[in-house]
Amino acid sequence: MTNNYHIGDRVVQHGPHSIGMIKNQAPADPRVAFREMVDAVQAFRVSVPPADRPAIDESLQVIQSPAAAGSRDGLRRALADVAGLAALVGQAGVPVIESIRKVVTALGL
Repeated sequence: MTNNYHIGDRVVQHGPHSIGMIKNQAPADPRVAFREMVDAVQAFRVSVPPADRPAIDESLQVIQSPAAAGSRDGLRRALADVAGLAALVGQAGVPVIESIRKVVTALGL
């Protein structure tokens, strides 16, 4: 039995005409989604005003703590806090919001 995972967009084309694009940006492995999200949040942190950085740091502590795995509510709140800050910042926060959505989907939060 083989597992075939496709990461990224896939375009279906028959002959000279494209008939559709399948949007699939989610990593197949929840651990990959989680790692990508942490990287995105850490990169995002430097682009927010200094006054907002402590809130991101606190959320990252919760997100990265081993106890977060056992506390879905705490993890969900921390993700929501970071997503809220990302939404306030605008375009610079879009990658963070997308990565958080992938984690929420992958972990079934």
